[in-house]
Amino acid sequence: MLSTIDLWLPILASTIAVFFLSFLCWAVLPHHRGDWGPLPDEDGLMDTLRGQGIPRGQYAFPRCSSNEEMRDPAFLEKYNRGPKGFLIVAADGPMNMGKTMGTSSAYNLVVTVLVAYVASIALPASADGMQVFRLVSTVAFLAHGSALGWAPIWFGRTWGSTLRELMDALLYGLATGGIFLALWP
Repeated sequence: MLSTIDLWLPILASTIAVFFLSFLCWAVLPHHRGDWGPLPDEDGLMDTLRGQGIPRGQYAFPRCSSNEEMRDPAFLEKYNRGPKGFLIVAADGPMNMGKTMGTSSAYNLVVTVLVAYVASIALPASADGMQVFRLVSTVAFLAHGSALGWAPIWFGRTWGSTLRELMDALLYGLATGGIFLALWP
């Protein structure tokens, strides 16, 4: 029986591969360039938000604080009149790409360790290469992509951008499966 530690090399190689594939998908290839559209008066909205002093966080508008308020005619009128949406406010100051890339790598490492854990308990050391590829690719795809579907269902995100991210997740899953296949002990 394998332990997750026995899979350290495919874990490390997959983490690095997914990092570079993610960079390729988001910074080089054109398929995500239209995922975030411009606002009609970006400067005006930014000035308004800046004046509010909104701290880093995520917000919904209009927002009700109870089920009773959700049925209140004044809230319903405000909700139906719109606009309605969700706002993510990032921390002020310059973007720290090193920290962001490091955190992204750490996240990819955690995902890959969990994929390796599943593989180590589901597959014997003598597993057929195709078994390794199928299981690891599937679990990695699920790990990278399964939660994406909630964004368009509940939060108004476009299905197009979600499907493009699911295609990225499929690429990450296939790459992880291929690396585990090649480096399976």
